[in-house]
Amino acid sequence: MFDRNRWLVCDHEEKNVRSLSKELSTSPLCAKLLINRGYAEPSAAKAFMAKSDSFLYNPYLLKDIKLATKRIRRAIEEDEKITIYGDYDVDGVTSVSILYMYLKEHCADVDYYIPTRESEGYGLNAAAFRMIKEKGTTLIITVDTGITAIEEVEYAREIGLDVIITDHHQCRPELPKCIAVVNPKRPDCEYPFKELSGVGVIFKVICALELDFVNCGEYNLFTVKDMCKRYIDLVTIGTIADVMPLYDENRIMVYMGLGMLSATRNIGVRALFRAVGIDPAKKITSSVIGYTVAPRINAAGRIGDAARAVQLFLATSPQVADVIADELCAINRERQQTENLIFTEAIQQVEREHDLENESVLVLASDHWHQGVIGIVASKITEQYGKPSILISFEKVGGDFGKGSARSIKGLNMVEALAHCEHLLSKYGGHELAAGLSVERENLAEFCKTLNEYAKVKLSSPDCVPKTQVEAEISEEEISMETVEEIAKLEPYGAKNPEPIFVLRDATIMELVPLSQGKHSRMILRKNDLDISAICFGYNLQNEGFVLHDRVDVLCTLNINEFRGSKTIQLIVRDIDFSEWSWNELQEIEEEFEEMRRGELSCDNEDIPTRAEFTSIYKLLLDISYQRGKQISIMKFLAPIPYISYLKVRIALEVFAEAELIELKKVDFATYYIKRLETKEKKDLTATPLMKTLLQK
Repeated sequence: MFDRNRWLVCDHEEKNVRSLSKELSTSPLCAKLLINRGYAEPSAAKAFMAKSDSFLYNPYLLKDIKLATKRIRRAIEEDEKITIYGDYDVDGVTSVSILYMYLKEHCADVDYYIPTRESEGYGLNAAAFRMIKEKGTTLIITVDTGITAIEEVEYAREIGLDVIITDHHQCRPELPKCIAVVNPKRPDCEYPFKELSGVGVIFKVICALELDFVNCGEYNLFTVKDMCKRYIDLVTIGTIADVMPLYDENRIMVYMGLGMLSATRNIGVRALFRAVGIDPAKKITSSVIGYTVAPRINAAGRIGDAARAVQLFLATSPQVADVIADELCAINRERQQTENLIFTEAIQQVEREHDLENESVLVLASDHWHQGVIGIVASKITEQYGKPSILISFEKVGGDFGKGSARSIKGLNMVEALAHCEHLLSKYGGHELAAGLSVERENLAEFCKTLNEYAKVKLSSPDCVPKTQVEAEISEEEISMETVEEIAKLEPYGAKNPEPIFVLRDATIMELVPLSQGKHSRMILRKNDLDISAICFGYNLQNEGFVLHDRVDVLCTLNINEFRGSKTIQLIVRDIDFSEWSWNELQEIEEEFEEMRRGELSCDNEDIPTRAEFTSIYKLLLDISYQRGKQISIMKFLAPIPYISYLKVRIALEVFAEAELIELKKVDFATYYIKRLETKEKKDLTATPLMKTLLQK
């Protein structure tokens, strides 16, 4: 937040914007958004906007899918016992659920198994295979897992288990040797869309099975559409929760699924909606699923039993479903408490033990962090510091084996980074930006060293500095209901199709009110003759140095606020900074200060801080954060003392530095690194070089 240098505003060729706008009969603003997403050609843009189910691909294009369906049909017809082996996240849970429902509809003898995160960890394991075999299973179908489990699949073959792998994670050069490996990311797979979720892959498998059963293995779009009516709600939940890119086929399926979720026939989904207060009569968006529904389902696998979430989706009784939904909500509250505790400890560990200037990846470890929550905390650490992070939890105090969750940023493919260190790891796998790993304690230090050496090279480019992509500059005339309704055609939003962020430049703060005990802020912004309501979540802007009548640039999304039957436009503020006009004014003050310091400009007495003002400014430096050293904008430093001018604060800090009360380094314009120095002797501030210069007549 509050750093305009990280705003990356898209450039547009006006002739291209005009041409597309005219061709589609849409506004120039909407045309810019389409171009930003790679749809500069009218035909591609029309297809993107249409979201037609005719763009669903033939499942038979997936490599090995016919081998998979043939073996599954044989198991059904010969009454073999089938076990579905899934992952414990939302993608895995929804995958298990739809495959189980489909096989049950065809009278299969089917069971499911989801490993516990804490005792078994991610992926397939031999102990589970032995137990599954002892219960009479002859065929295992993995969902959302297994693509790297070469040894485990070989063990299954040795004990007489057939295995079908369905997965969507990144493949290694060698694939497991089994009946079939269905994964669009296989190098030899010709499926045209590579970004299906795990539940998206298994949905394609059951579509192929249905085509086998009802259409003799010939592709028929109407059959696939019928399968969408039956399962696309759960496919949508899993796809959104796994943060899969919402373009191409994912976009079509999620669009269909969001439309169906308001009238879903799944008793468990309806119960969860009731438990979290979702009104199905209102529009259900990807944000509602991602931030409200998915965390409750995920919580079961993180600190409970993921099978409870499967039981929710398979429930046939509303009463039973309500009990499970309430249970998941309670588990999620426990998860939030645990997460907050780990996050606090992780921040303390970073500040106490790590060199932020020289470490490219933050690797944090503990003997008591809950393994089910460290992935969420890793995401927060990466967001906080703008660096890839890995949190590792060892199985017990003094234990030798640790399991970790990694989160990355643009420029560092985490799976490739872990592959570079695989000689130091017991296991790893995942996606470009999120991965899991296992490491022995004795290898931890060398792993940190090797990983950071690799990452330092990869992240050395300035392009790797995290930036906020801004779609376009927006004028006050474009802030309207018509604009909101038009850009809503780009939904559903998600990865690779984000909700559009705009920049509104040089607006004046006419009203600034803290909300919820200072957790949030509400503003009225004036741009020319238009007053615009805006809300900023997570920040008290008064504490960040903003006051009435400041001229600001705002990054925002457009939202419709409904209150007592009235609808108004409201900006959701994503970032805010002083406008170019304000920075120019501050630049003039900085230049004036430098001239005063050199003695080239005389200083009026009212510009020199009084004794009381020196005291007020120094009291701010007594905060413990300045004892460790802190980087801060002078405008934020001013927030608690708005009655003291920028120039006086600038003079006071320089005087304190000359008196060796603080260490002061300029980081950027109006931003300084300040560290309070310990001293026992009394200082005469008037004896400093700057004060002597300012006081001379």
